Amino acid sequence: MGLPPGRYASAGAPLPDQDAAASSRPGGVFVPTPEQLVLPESVEDLEGWLVAMLRTARPEELSSALDQAEQLAAGRFGGEEVVTALRRVLAVEIPAIAGP
Repeated sequence: MGLPPGRYASAGAPLPDQDAAASSRPGGVFVPTPEQLVLPESVEDLEGWLVAMLRTARPEELSSALDQAEQLAAGRFGGEEVVTALRRVLAVEIPAIAGP
């Protein structure tokens, strides 16, 4: 979840500052939100889901985000469908993220 362990619900502890939590993540490790772990039902929506995952990753987390997205997607969709979607997304998203 990206949050440190705590008694948020059971003891009413306040949630930590999300910016502080993000900056304390280990370098290069992408931590998806619970919403990002929900895969689309249809393969037609797979590219959009991949884009959403990659756009929230910091540059140093891209490799980790790609690995996780590929593994999650392969659990629901066929390998050929996942590779095709990844190729399309990477052709557009990586240049957009990397910039000029």
